[in-house]
Amino acid sequence: MQLRPFIAFLFFFSLLQAPRLYAQDIKRFNVFSFSVNEGLLQTSMNDIAFDRNNFCWLSFPNGIQKFDGKNFTSVPIQPGLPDDKWVFFFRRSDGELLVSHSMGISRYDIGSNRFTQVYSNDINDRKPAQFIGEDDGLIYFLRSDKVVALHPVTFRVVKESFLNFSNYRNKSLPPTGVTISANIFNHRIAFFSDYHLFMWDLRKAAFVFEPAVFPVFPGSYLNLKSGNELFYLGTEWGGCLKLYNFATHTSQVISRGKEPDKIPGRLILHQWGNKFLLSFFNRLFETDSSRSSIRSEMVNYQNKPVAEFSSVARIREDNFGNLYLATVNDGIKKIIKNSYPIKYYGGQSRADNFVIGVFPDKQNNRVIAGTSLNGLCIFDTSQRLVKHIKTLPGKTTAFSPNIIFKDNRGDYILFAWGEHTPWKLSKDLSTFRPLSFAGPVNNQLKETGIAYFSNMVFKNNEYAVCHSQGQLYRTNFKDNSFTKTGISGSNTMSAILYDGHIVTHSNNELMFFDTASFREVRKLPLKNTGDVRCFAKDQEFLFIGSNKGIFKMDRNDRILAHLTKETGLPDDCIYAMEVDKKGFLWCSSNKGIFRLNKDNSVFRLKREDGLQENEFNTNVVFGEAGGELFFGGINGVSSFYPGSLTSFEEKINVLITKIRINDEEAYRDTAVWNINEMTLPYDKNAIAFDFIAMSNNNPGQYIYQYKMERIDKGWIQNDDLQTVRYLLPPGEYIFQVAASRFFNRSATAMREIHIIIRPPFWKTWWFLAGMGLAFFSLMAVLIHQYIRRKFKRKLSRLESEHQVQLERERISRDLHDSIGAYANAVLYNTELLEQEQQETLRVELMKDLKFASKDIITSLRETIWALKKDHYTQQDCLMRIRNFVQPFSRYYPHIQFKVQGEATAEESLHYARALNVVRIVQEAVTNAIKHSRAQHVNILSGQVNKQWRLEVSDDGKGFEAQQMSGTDQGNGLENMKQRAAEASIQLEFRSKPGVGTTIVITV
Repeated sequence: MQLRPFIAFLFFFSLLQAPRLYAQDIKRFNVFSFSVNEGLLQTSMNDIAFDRNNFCWLSFPNGIQKFDGKNFTSVPIQPGLPDDKWVFFFRRSDGELLVSHSMGISRYDIGSNRFTQVYSNDINDRKPAQFIGEDDGLIYFLRSDKVVALHPVTFRVVKESFLNFSNYRNKSLPPTGVTISANIFNHRIAFFSDYHLFMWDLRKAAFVFEPAVFPVFPGSYLNLKSGNELFYLGTEWGGCLKLYNFATHTSQVISRGKEPDKIPGRLILHQWGNKFLLSFFNRLFETDSSRSSIRSEMVNYQNKPVAEFSSVARIREDNFGNLYLATVNDGIKKIIKNSYPIKYYGGQSRADNFVIGVFPDKQNNRVIAGTSLNGLCIFDTSQRLVKHIKTLPGKTTAFSPNIIFKDNRGDYILFAWGEHTPWKLSKDLSTFRPLSFAGPVNNQLKETGIAYFSNMVFKNNEYAVCHSQGQLYRTNFKDNSFTKTGISGSNTMSAILYDGHIVTHSNNELMFFDTASFREVRKLPLKNTGDVRCFAKDQEFLFIGSNKGIFKMDRNDRILAHLTKETGLPDDCIYAMEVDKKGFLWCSSNKGIFRLNKDNSVFRLKREDGLQENEFNTNVVFGEAGGELFFGGINGVSSFYPGSLTSFEEKINVLITKIRINDEEAYRDTAVWNINEMTLPYDKNAIAFDFIAMSNNNPGQYIYQYKMERIDKGWIQNDDLQTVRYLLPPGEYIFQVAASRFFNRSATAMREIHIIIRPPFWKTWWFLAGMGLAFFSLMAVLIHQYIRRKFKRKLSRLESEHQVQLERERISRDLHDSIGAYANAVLYNTELLEQEQQETLRVELMKDLKFASKDIITSLRETIWALKKDHYTQQDCLMRIRNFVQPFSRYYPHIQFKVQGEATAEESLHYARALNVVRIVQEAVTNAIKHSRAQHVNILSGQVNKQWRLEVSDDGKGFEAQQMSGTDQGNGLENMKQRAAEASIQLEFRSKPGVGTTIVITV
């Protein structure tokens, strides 16, 4: 116990001699934290590396993840990658990534997003190889105590060298494993194994120096300074950077840690561009080139150590120079290299940082922030909280100052939300006293407290005028009094001095007040504001910030512009505005701070750029005389010089990270970022895209915009890297993406995918063409058929007319041939009867006249009968024949007439054909009566071979056909033949002299 004071003295003395860190400057960097809450597999990791696309690869005891800057994706075991536990990564000089695992080494092909195993471990040694690095074009790694060199193209083993660490092992001590130096220097590499340090020459495959015995573990990090010097972690309390010289076998302290009460932990060296970084525990420092002098500490935007609560285990640099810190148990910290010089003023507790008033007093090295229910927070200009005044005199609850300014004596005047009177705070921050109310006496107005929405309107050497929700306060500096005047019955949120008047807004009107009497001068309609929150002005224009964007008005009361999200603003809700020295308007909102450029484009700052948060508060802004702007929000105050926010040179690479088709991930077996064209069927047209920008900053710091040509009329802004979804009808499209620091309506696409949605077959050109051809063919057929039917109808009508005409001619012929002939016969016989004197001849002539008259009547009856209907059955025809023959038995008693057989009622004949059948039978019977001298005339009807057969026979004298020509009987036969031919009736004559005649009619 007695040695403790002495040890403490020695330790204190050593701190005085070594470089100290207590009064070092700080450099603020934008630091992003990623843990299991953001999707990290677990908080501690085995290794970390970057591929050519800048994807971050992470190794864990239980798997592999890939990180694109926003999303973590697990990399499963797959062909070419047989194991994913405790792997090591190595990025080659050409950017290719190698993965060491228990089964060997796999090569990752970024072009196909696939793995190929290029080296296999021995079956008896399943421990992942440790990569050493590249030297002389070969890839070196350590397998147990063997150094293996691979060819960079064929991955064939070029050489193997045994280190024989076991020869140096002290068996009385526990084994330590092997630690490899982080770098190769002049073909040399250092190892620590079993309490020995080794220097190995890769080219010569031999130890350079005798191994150095180290009785204590030198930490998990080694770094070669030269061919014979090695940096390592000392074991002293608080940790220190030491340098070991292999040639002299000596060690010296280079730098010590800042916290001497901590046990030795972790140390890492890293060269960052032209800077040298040194990590102790959770803190990161910038050193000189010798690593011995600490220049500054790197902190986050909240002025805390970059690793916050956990020690740094590894440092890696991405393709754009940003740092990734793998912590021991707190995930990943990403440090943006190109950070904007934005200052932050805030306390440790977020709940105490809700700033509603700010006043920078650089003359006294102060930045004063008024907070809601947490009093005054007073910082120095190096952002350190130097004083916190939580309550007013005589009060027990914290006050909420929302207006802060100085009077002509240098004291501070404070307005506090809920207080009935303003307060004065002495310039030395020691005493408060309230201002006195100077009338006019109005108890109701006097008892009205200071409202939440308040701001200073203007001040001069004698007084200041402030606004507080419908009231104007005048504070008199000479007698420390104040007056207040009500100007509006409704809430007003801000006021400004413009063109000699105090201007505020209420009830859709701008109201103008006299600066001396506070009397209303005039009103100007201003609608569609959703309430005005703030004002700003320059030499020409008045800017009106509202819940619905920004209105720009000139001195002639003309609204020149109304800017909203639709015109490119990040947000419609404008909290505070200030015009900088160059005339640019700066605005705070719910989406950070943005600068309105002369062409109405915007330059935007967000929380990721160093702001206290994205959300700010109403009227909390101050433009300091030197040009620095201060904005207050829900987590403190952010300040910057607008001129220092120059754009960094950025090469942005936009990558498509995921494509979903009908809510299913597509292209899993290939590199989706290489997809340039997509051809899909009509039923797979619901497409979703995820994309990200790889560049100097974090992906969330960029403004993304996209459009689908033929669907979107212009660029669409995409906030927070949201998935973009489309439902595309058949057609050809181009999906375009761009990213930058501001929204650009004339942006050039950085990534394009050509998309073809094939239509269903019934909407394809060939199908439509075929259908069109079929339609026109069908129309042609229908038109042809229509014309044909029309022609047929016309032809039928003409034929009917022709048939009618023929029928008329036939009837006329019949009448002429029969009735006409009979009439002529009657006329002729009548003339003969007049001339004939013999009684016998006169009797014969009278008989002829009787027959002729009967024939005329019969012929006329048959013609009329035939014209009564269109069709007659065979039975009708036979009945007509019976009716014709029946009277003949009475007229010719010497002749026996018989009609035998039947005819069917199922078969019908056209009336013309039926008339011809009847007429042929009548002609045959008449000929038999007139010429055959027959005693019997028989008519037989029947069906033969499904045909109607009629036979007319007599037992008369018969005839020879050739002898009938030119005779009356011969003319009758010719008439029958002609009728049979017209009606397509088969007619057969059989006759023999002395036997009789038979006429066969077949229908």
